[in-house]
Amino acid sequence: IQNVSATDRLLGRSTAGAGVIEEITCTAAGRAILDDADAAAQRTTLGLSTGILNVSFGDGVNTITTGVAGYVQVPFAVTITGWDIIGDVSGSIVVDVWNDTYANFPPVVADSIAGTEKPTLSSAQKNQDLTLSTWTTSLSANTWLGFNVDSVTTLKKVTLSLRYTRA
Repeated sequence: IQNVSATDRLLGRSTAGAGVIEEITCTAAGRAILDDADAAAQRTTLGLSTGILNVSFGDGVNTITTGVAGYVQVPFAVTITGWDIIGDVSGSIVVDVWNDTYANFPPVVADSIAGTEKPTLSSAQKNQDLTLSTWTTSLSANTWLGFNVDSVTTLKKVTLSLRYTRA
């Protein structure tokens, strides 16, 4: 191994093909990633540790109906940290969130993770819960979420946003 000419240098090749070892300047951004202990720390450095999963219900023309509104796969382990729900107009809706494995698909009401804090609008256009004290918030990688509209009036389009932190 050779000595380097300055700090913040990596030894390797940035030029195509085989050849002599070259000094490659390591930027502050590169150092920030290289000094992280693991992939979770790297996601935090890159601002990728938190996110939002958005699910929309309704076609914007007809009133939303009760029942299963759809399913979404969660490809990585997460902790749900809150929800926001908005409607196209002031109205009422209660949405249950179900979680199960691919092997047990589809999730059903017995798989509810929402506790007593189901995403809800009650004669309102927006609502949120950032506490989730009764939710099962930890989800394994590659699980499926199901969304069931328990009750609804007036609304034709609703978006539910689940906030999460990657595990």
